[in-house]
Amino acid sequence: MHEVSKQTIEAAQKHAQKSIEHSKEVQELGKSLQTNGQIEPEQKERIEAYGETMHEHAQKFQESAHRLTEDPSTDIYAEAVEECIKVNQAHIEAIKEFQKIELPA
Repeated sequence: MHEVSKQTIEAAQKHAQKSIEHSKEVQELGKSLQTNGQIEPEQKERIEAYGETMHEHAQKFQESAHRLTEDPSTDIYAEAVEECIKVNQAHIEAIKEFQKIELPA
């Protein structure tokens, strides 16, 4: 059975932590735009929802990355990578939604 290296495990754990932090930033972005009246309520809700989705998958990513410490199998690593992909997909959707906003000049 193949095992994931210690360096790869550490990188996955750091990346997962950054994903969690970034998901919170996306959620806060939606809240701050609404506060300033620069965004429609539906847009705010969608951006926040994408941030929440990012956060959920980032937590699963982090859990899988931490499980690698006990079981450095490629199966667990593949689970972590899948969750990372889902985080990135939600981030892309949040960016697309943000790009629809017409900010004042």
